[in-house]
Amino acid sequence: MSMGATDELVFHQLKKIEIIVRGERQVFVRDLLAGAGLSGWTLIRDVAGQGHHGFHEGRLLWNDQASVVMFMAVGTETAIRRVAAGLKPVFEKGSGVMFISDTHVVRLEHFVPAEERG
Repeated sequence: MSMGATDELVFHQLKKIEIIVRGERQVFVRDLLAGAGLSGWTLIRDVAGQGHHGFHEGRLLWNDQASVVMFMAVGTETAIRRVAAGLKPVFEKGSGVMFISDTHVVRLEHFVPAEERG
């Protein structure tokens, strides 16, 4: 790739949310992301790790309900705030975590609908 091609790249700042919950919350989170207007997300199943409630294995049984899953999504601050607000009651009553950070994308049209881009 020539140096000129990298000069043409435009980085668009958005927000990224990472959500780690028990598998039984998967449908709720998916619906919440869609309801906030996020056009896509990544789902990683069988997440393992150490947290406030101790160590969690990836998959303890042979179904998705017993696993721990992680969603990653990128969107506008408004959309990510909608998701975070919807998750707040979930985390007040049970285990799970969300991380929100600044990120950049090159193909803005893949993350923000045309009417929101201005």
